[in-house]
Amino acid sequence: MAVSLRQKLVPYAYIGPAMGITVVFSVVSMGISFYASFHDYDAFVGASAFVGLDNYRRALLEPDSYFWLSMRNTMFYVAMSVVGVLITALPLALVCQRIRKGQALFRTLYFLPSITPGVVLALVFFHIFGIWGGLLDSAATALPALAILGVWSGAGYNMVIFLAGLADIPQHLYDAAKVDGANRWHQFRHITIPMLRNTLVFVTVMTIISAFQVFTSVYIMTNGGPERSTEVITFTIFINAFSIAGQMGFASAAAWLLFAVIFVFVFIQMRIFKSRNVYDG
Repeated sequence: MAVSLRQKLVPYAYIGPAMGITVVFSVVSMGISFYASFHDYDAFVGASAFVGLDNYRRALLEPDSYFWLSMRNTMFYVAMSVVGVLITALPLALVCQRIRKGQALFRTLYFLPSITPGVVLALVFFHIFGIWGGLLDSAATALPALAILGVWSGAGYNMVIFLAGLADIPQHLYDAAKVDGANRWHQFRHITIPMLRNTLVFVTVMTIISAFQVFTSVYIMTNGGPERSTEVITFTIFINAFSIAGQMGFASAAAWLLFAVIFVFVFIQMRIFKSRNVYDG
């Protein structure tokens, strides 16, 4: 039966509005940002002058740009977030999977932080950390404190992802392992982890991307301090774009450098897992 042109266009009509919004607010914005990165662009007056790669040179080579300082802080935050999420979300998923009564309640309670607005979480933890001896007042503890908030808010979401992965593992593999005398540790090491590799890739990549873009908690809780110890790259971009004489050109260049760093990290991560036959059946 021949399909009319009108019927062929129906799916595109459904995705059209979403695609339009994506193009306007993402693709066009990225194009403007890329253009601004090659200009001395003043966001307040709209004036610009072409400067070539000067904004990139300043970010990479001039100490007063604080690009490398903020990137170092960001790297530490990403490392703490990835490790923290993996060692909390997966155990939570394993525990929740074994709960027979009230499993839906526990899933909801663990997931609630993931859907709570970031500003609310930041304000709550600002007071909590203030009670705990002023963790945000020390350059040595401020960034780890922010990472704790990031892990706490993201663990529930990633727990749900791990639960979906655990549900796809055939039960007969565990039954066969029990017959062979394997204990729970051996089952976890030789069955659960290998079967969850695709899920681990997804959780790791998404956590890396999310951690590189942390901003709300830094802005609300520390404002980059103390002593710039929590000034992450997104905060540096924000300050230059909207607070320091509208240096949108430099901020755009820093944003594209951040994009390049995230791309490299994700690419390396995918290559490492792919080389280990992660995507084999």
